[in-house]
Amino acid sequence: MDQAALSQTASGAAARAALGAALALLAGCATQPAPTAPLDEDLVRATAVPEKTELQPLPAAGELVHPDDPQVQAAMRAWKSGQSAPIIRTTEFIQYPYGLTEVIVTCEPLRVCDVELDVGEEIQNVSIGDSSRWLVHPAFSGARETLTPHVMIKPTEYGIVTNAIITTNRRTYYLGLVSKVKGDPGYVRRVKFYYPLDLVEQTNGTFRAKAVLSRRAPDPTVARGPRLTPDRLAFGYEIVGGQGLPWRPLRVFDDGQHVYIQMPAALQASEAPALLVQSRGESALVNYRVRLPYYVVDRLFDTAVLIVGVGGQQDRVTIRRKADGQ
Repeated sequence: MDQAALSQTASGAAARAALGAALALLAGCATQPAPTAPLDEDLVRATAVPEKTELQPLPAAGELVHPDDPQVQAAMRAWKSGQSAPIIRTTEFIQYPYGLTEVIVTCEPLRVCDVELDVGEEIQNVSIGDSSRWLVHPAFSGARETLTPHVMIKPTEYGIVTNAIITTNRRTYYLGLVSKVKGDPGYVRRVKFYYPLDLVEQTNGTFRAKAVLSRRAPDPTVARGPRLTPDRLAFGYEIVGGQGLPWRPLRVFDDGQHVYIQMPAALQASEAPALLVQSRGESALVNYRVRLPYYVVDRLFDTAVLIVGVGGQQDRVTIRRKADGQ
């Protein structure tokens, strides 16, 4: 065996050895030093220092904590299962998933289209492509505590199209505006939105609170985890983008069934990212657990993204599985 091959073998062995202690954390070990016993043996009882807490009960993992609208909850369940985020259509309004599909507002002369934004948003600017034939003005509804902004849109002619951009203190909305042909059906009186990525952030907040609770509360059970052996792990993943972000992963590997994303210690002091798996050009939620410092994903994937924020304020890191042999 030549010197390069020996060096590569030694490096691989060192990497596997360094991960031994980390893998024990995944299986629920407490603060003891890295064990010398094989990784695939049963783990011992964890020890924790009891501490009084007054944390309120939290929703079950994966439960969307907002909103209460059953139609939006059903749409989010569909999106979480890997389907495209659906457009909700009723006799009263059309509701679009913000940021995940093209928004088309079909209007009619002598009638007003109402574009309703999120509660508490502040409209900063409304720009329209054809300001000579389209009229727009802001409006508001609700009490001071639940003030909801609206943008009222009205075309002056049939059969014309343009676009509008609405900027707020939270988001940027891109709208396609269509004035229908005279005599055609399809006038949309009211358009509003639901916010899948925001709901993911709220759900992740629930996961983070659960992680705090689990660190504070003693666990009397025997901690058992996946039987992992370094020789069976695959490290063929690349991490793209996000240099300088406090939550950029350190490494990614899988055991043939689960993917383990090792996060830096700084994650505990920063906003935790949402994890979405990409398939056929679309992003979908995936089941995963937070076992600091790891995200444990319950299936393999080719491409996934970690996301914090929305719209122009969004930070993301892409994780790709390399082709065999790379």
